[in-house]
Amino acid sequence: MPETKVFPVALTGAERDRLSRVVSAGAHPARMIMRARVLLALDGNDGSAAERGLVARQIGVSETTVRSVTERFVETEGDVEATITRKRRATPPVARK
Repeated sequence: MPETKVFPVALTGAERDRLSRVVSAGAHPARMIMRARVLLALDGNDGSAAERGLVARQIGVSETTVRSVTERFVETEGDVEATITRKRRATPPVARK
């Protein structure tokens, strides 16, 4: 059985406040709010980091989504804004023929 990778999420107080404002304001894109909720649920600083399956069920997303958000958090070296915002395309779309 393959080992699952662990992607720890540790947020500062300011980051938790920012994510809480994103979630509670409701003036942001739905995917941004969902990613913020995932990060808040996975925050391990208070000692009660939940497992991915439980977080997925609580938020109403798949475990793959939770894994993707945590991977992106680690890839961006803990940058919350880069994690919750939409990635920009590296190349422009192909022009129609």
